[in-house]
Amino acid sequence: MSRSPEAQALAARIRAFVTGNGATESFGDLALDLHRWQRAHDPVVAALTVGDPKDWREIPAVPVSLFKDLPIGTVAKNKANIVFRTSGTTGGGRGVHRMISDDLYVLGAFQHAVHCVPNAPGEVVALLGDPARVPDSSLAHMVNLFIGFTSPPGRATWHVDDGVVDISGLQSRMAALTGPVFLAATAFALAEWLDYDVQPLPVGSVLMVTGGFKGRTHRLDGESLYAETVRHLQPARLVTEYGMTELSSQLWGTPDTPYEPPPWLKVVAVDPESGRPLPAESPGQLRFYDLCNLDGTVGIETMDAGVVHADGRVSLAGRLEGAEDRGCSLTVEEAWQKR
Repeated sequence: MSRSPEAQALAARIRAFVTGNGATESFGDLALDLHRWQRAHDPVVAALTVGDPKDWREIPAVPVSLFKDLPIGTVAKNKANIVFRTSGTTGGGRGVHRMISDDLYVLGAFQHAVHCVPNAPGEVVALLGDPARVPDSSLAHMVNLFIGFTSPPGRATWHVDDGVVDISGLQSRMAALTGPVFLAATAFALAEWLDYDVQPLPVGSVLMVTGGFKGRTHRLDGESLYAETVRHLQPARLVTEYGMTELSSQLWGTPDTPYEPPPWLKVVAVDPESGRPLPAESPGQLRFYDLCNLDGTVGIETMDAGVVHADGRVSLAGRLEGAEDRGCSLTVEEAWQKR
């Protein structure tokens, strides 16, 4: 299945915006055109739309909870070439993000990662499931791009299987390293590894942590995880990543700095009761508008709370009161609790 000519034209405009190659249109104009096309091809977006939005902030943001129950997006179940699924919730369903192609996902993810994590090693050690075994993991899909950060490309090894961290294989891999690595881990998998006898990473290594602990159970939590990580692993750089299966773009930060979205992703904090956008620096419920989400939906409303700063960067404040747990650390935590 390939994109229609109209969708191909939109994809070309999005690529030009992301790369800056001849792009002169504004984020708002492109977002509105993308929404109009999605509204014509996605009954859910059409049902959520009242009138014809004149500003990109008026584009309806689809609640993430609907991705578990409804076929959100412009790609039918039997037409998708790429399917990403959320980690889900304990005993709950899984959200689905269907794509005709991952071209825009790969372009945006790679370009923003290069910007935020320059000169990262191309040798990847991942406390994640192998994408060959879990092809529906958007996080593993993104991390696998890091092998292309060097020439010739590096290689990636994966050390979580069915939610269980392969400590023995991970320790053997670390002992055999001869140069710096890009180590990617969910917060919970990293916390589990730190329970063992770990050695400092090779000089020049970068460590990426994603996912959180809100509502989770472990001896390490929040800032203590970062402190223990720095003390034991001694990475040259410690970076944080925020992404969602329902999005096609990621945000990057550090434990001490807010998350930075790429230019093709805008974040808005809204009042969780009225849905009205809030001024910069005001805590609220987060909405994301992602131009790379051509096959999905441009607007997504999360159950995450946070602050959008005047420069567009985002500080997270955990989940909204009463929001169900979700995210990339869940499967590891569930396996850990069964020990």
